[in-house]
Amino acid sequence: MELPDYSLVKNLVMKVKKEMFSSSSSSSEHDDVYRLVSPSAYDTAWLAMVPNPEKPDRPLFRGCLQWVLRNQKPGGFWGSSESTSISTLYSLTSTLACIVALTTWSVGHTAIQKGLGFIHANAEEILKEQNGCFPEWFVLLLPAIVDLAKTKGLHVHFSNGSKALIQQIFHERQQLFQINRSGQEYYETLMPYLEALPESYNEILLQQSEDYGILIQFPSATAYAFMKTGNKNLLVNLNSVVQRCGYGVPAIYPMDEDLVKICLINRIETLGLAEYFMEEITILLDQVFRSYVNNEGTEMTVKHGLLPLELYRDSLAFRLLRLHGYTVSPWKFCWFLQDEDILVHIEEHHETFLSAMYNVFRASDLTFAGESQLEDARLFSTRILEKETTNSEKLLVDQIKHELSHPWLARLDHLEHRKCIEREDAIHPWTGKAFSYRLSFSSDALLQQLAIENYSLRQSIFRDELTELERWSKDMGLCDMGFARQKTAHCYFAVASTVSPPSLSDVRLALVKSAILVTVADDFFDAEGSLSDLKSFTNAVKRYKQEQRQQIGLNGHSKTIFKALKDLLDDISMQFFNKYGYDVNIYLQDLWHQTFVKWLKEAEWSSTGHTPSIAEYLQVATSSIAAQTIILPAALLLSPQPGIDILKCPQNEPLTNLLMVSTRFLNDIGTYKREQEEGKPNLVLLHMKENPDLGVEESIEVIQKILDEKKKQFLEQVLVNGVNDMPEACKLLHFQCLKAFQMFYNSTNAFDSQTELLADINKAIYFPLKVDHRSLASSHSQVGTKSLQIQQRVIGTSSTFLKSITENRTCTTGAIKFLQGKKFSAKPYAGILSLKMRKSITPTTFPKPKACTYSWHK
Repeated sequence: MELPDYSLVKNLVMKVKKEMFSSSSSSSEHDDVYRLVSPSAYDTAWLAMVPNPEKPDRPLFRGCLQWVLRNQKPGGFWGSSESTSISTLYSLTSTLACIVALTTWSVGHTAIQKGLGFIHANAEEILKEQNGCFPEWFVLLLPAIVDLAKTKGLHVHFSNGSKALIQQIFHERQQLFQINRSGQEYYETLMPYLEALPESYNEILLQQSEDYGILIQFPSATAYAFMKTGNKNLLVNLNSVVQRCGYGVPAIYPMDEDLVKICLINRIETLGLAEYFMEEITILLDQVFRSYVNNEGTEMTVKHGLLPLELYRDSLAFRLLRLHGYTVSPWKFCWFLQDEDILVHIEEHHETFLSAMYNVFRASDLTFAGESQLEDARLFSTRILEKETTNSEKLLVDQIKHELSHPWLARLDHLEHRKCIEREDAIHPWTGKAFSYRLSFSSDALLQQLAIENYSLRQSIFRDELTELERWSKDMGLCDMGFARQKTAHCYFAVASTVSPPSLSDVRLALVKSAILVTVADDFFDAEGSLSDLKSFTNAVKRYKQEQRQQIGLNGHSKTIFKALKDLLDDISMQFFNKYGYDVNIYLQDLWHQTFVKWLKEAEWSSTGHTPSIAEYLQVATSSIAAQTIILPAALLLSPQPGIDILKCPQNEPLTNLLMVSTRFLNDIGTYKREQEEGKPNLVLLHMKENPDLGVEESIEVIQKILDEKKKQFLEQVLVNGVNDMPEACKLLHFQCLKAFQMFYNSTNAFDSQTELLADINKAIYFPLKVDHRSLASSHSQVGTKSLQIQQRVIGTSSTFLKSITENRTCTTGAIKFLQGKKFSAKPYAGILSLKMRKSITPTTFPKPKACTYSWHK
């Protein structure tokens, strides 16, 4: 197999480490963290509006005005992620704010016209996507900024089709303020929106806020308050944010540095890049963990303006820390469940808590046995998220629907990475006016570029490995068995999509060869071999060493399967011997023999018509599922490897036993219909027999509840340090095996389906990524690009394949065909080198200002 070229990925990894993780001697840790976060166009526009009190005809923060001029999108808008061309509700409010800022100082006429043109052309479509349900923050901000534009002499022209929606928004805003709510707590919940409130509210809020504690965390509200009051403390805060962050200011200040760190880690992991930055991730998580466990928690109330961010941070930190083996209590983020006022507040303002609830839901994926608070958090977050599947922007809705409809354990990492790469944006922390803690354009574009190259590299490796496996299957004669399911592509897809790092090629090949052989041998024992043939074969495996020399009594299919088994075990044994100087062949033989003995027992049941009890069945079936037979030999190729004793009696190892039980339950829930037709024992059918008052659905529900508890125990064994002394890499391999089984038997029997997984197989191995090349930063073009010329093979497009899957008798090599006469080029970076960044029109150029330190004079 030709070695892949890692050079480009290696160069990009080094560049990320240098630009995102290396602290320069001239920069403090704070500066390094802050520069990773994307500016907020909306908040920057408000700072750009602030006049210099000593020279009122000039802006106080001229650099902010310059930033607005330079950061208009080619489409004429401001405010979406810098790395995406998608316009959203936030684009409307940000664009209007930027237009007002430019108009205030009579600069950027062309940019103003482009912005107005964008609103006229696109507002209707953006608003209609909300299906008549607008979030409260938008209802507050849009009318206020439209009215402000009018005071500047700007008339915002909305299309005829959007005028009714605009009237609805204005009406809803009026209703918000007609609701009879008052009191300190209510007013303080409005503090972040100060610049968008009626004058009467502003006066009350400014009078009641002596120290401006909540207010000064939101730059737009702070800028407005300073223009109204001239308070020197507000000026100090505004100067501080500009000095720390530059002229593109964030949506919130000061920032929570732990939240920046976990957002960075989360982005790296969802893009599939964690393997390259484990040292850096560990350092950051150690820092987060120290503050996480030492933080007793702020006393949260509904008036707390940062409640959505606090909940986002705590739930995401919990998920990342638990995934990386830290011991953390669910109460570190489930505190909100203990306060009825907070729960009511979240329900009433659910759109503001969208990103927080998204992470609460994801955190509840990692529930251990007995953690009822996580189950409660899951129920509550599910209810909130389901409200948003019709009311929010399409990008967010698609992510939420995917999260709710596809269980985490059933999602394969490699395909999840692809979804993340192809998405133009992700769910970021939400302040109620803007996404905050979004990675900066340069940082995210560099990670995106690395992710694209890494995914393409993996696909090239996967194609080569699958070709090698198809060749092995054919050489061993496994393709010509006639009776057996040909699942080489299915098995490889499941393994490669969970055990994805390029360095684990030997492990992947061992896993897939074992899975292929298990599938063929299981079919031989189930349907093809006579009882006499099966006994002879099982005894031959027991006499493994002698049988290698003589092969007495083996012929036909038995001899073919034995030959493939010998080749597999010899290969793994030789690799282990070369690494550790120890022969494990006899242990591998014994492991497989144990599995053949269980299959033989099931064949005897079928032959005699015996119906086992549930206890008798599970004693056999938890081994006959062969999950341990697939992963334990491959685990010997990991470093460090598990102890040899695990091969002797796998069910005595708690984690392996839980894997065996869980995979059997998954299999039986997914295959009971087929096995009922074939007259084979199955846990669902046996449960119905022993509980005649229960139907199929009730029996499945009982089994599913037991399975859910087993999976919680399994997760604790995998994730908690000290619970199981198995090496981390081996525990992870168990986890990846469970995910593959969960994927195959999640809601249907996808393993036996002829077509269900074809699209996913193509995405994982063959189809190039679908990415917007224009959205990537030209600033990173010097790293270089490499187009992978792929002789594209597409499963399911040829008549040969359709015929083969119908007959289910043809080897995968014959099923996957090159498209005749066509070559497809995967060029993730086509056009980047020639892409020029748009230069904004800047009629007025301002010198770089210094922080203002004057006293306000009324």
